[in-house]
This record gives sequence, structure tokens and C-alpha cells, in this order.
Amino acid sequence: KLGFITEEDLGVLGLPAGRVAVYLPHSFAWSGNLYIVPADHVTPLDAKAADVLKFIVSGGVAKEANR
Repeated sequence: KLGFITEEDLGVLGLPAGRVAVYLPHSFAWSGNLYIVPADHVTPLDAKAADVLKFIVSGGVAKEANR
């Protein structure tokens, strides 16, 4: 699944270190889910957030502008 790390320090929620908040947007809608996951379960991508969001919202149909 593709998503965005929205917070890396969840101490304010009383959660232990090593967990991050990850937002997974739905395709074709401006809604999504927020998950709290262990940071080591997240694989960072070398991509622009705008390109990733466009790819997700389009259901995988949109391509990068330079391709």
C-alpha cells in the first residue's frame, strides 16, 4: 500500500517510540485511513509526494510528467 507518514513522534498519544502515523488515501475520493504502525514496517520511496498522491488518486493510471 502507498501512504504518507504524517507524524513520527506519537508521544503525545502516549504511544511508545518507534511507531509512526501513516495516512493511506483512497483512490477516487478525498478520504482515507490513518494507521499507527511500527516505523520499521515502512519503506520510504524516492518520489515526490505530489506524484505519489496523483498515482494513488488515479487508481494507478496517472504517470509521472517526465515519462
